[in-house]
Amino acid sequence: MKGQRAFLVICMLLALTSAAGAKVCSSREAEAADLAVDKLNSWKDVEQNFRKLGHCDSGSIAEGKSEAVARLLADQWPTMTALIALIKRTPSFEAYVLRHIDSTLNTKDLDKIAKLASSECPEGMTALCEKIKAAAVRASR
Repeated sequence: MKGQRAFLVICMLLALTSAAGAKVCSSREAEAADLAVDKLNSWKDVEQNFRKLGHCDSGSIAEGKSEAVARLLADQWPTMTALIALIKRTPSFEAYVLRHIDSTLNTKDLDKIAKLASSECPEGMTALCEKIKAAAVRASR
């Protein structure tokens, strides 16, 4: 019992430490993030937004970012090589992109993304394509 309490205290301290380290999105940053959503027209744009305003990622802002990711994947699939280059430079960007393949997206877009990831995966990108396909399938359920 005593060991369980110590474990719980340690877990709570770790959770509080993690939460304390999280960057808070100010109202000015939220406004900038909201305005920037309409300008996410390339993977470079999305990655720069991730680095500058990635902590502003909830509500309508997150939905707008998801839509930008969907448009790039569904409508500009050949730009995947740019995506992988950015992921190599900023590895945490991969999880960000995958997180934005979500249930807020149109089912037709999710189906198209899954199909492209299965049938038109660029050479050497199999692992990323599999993750993209899995995210699209999961989101469409």
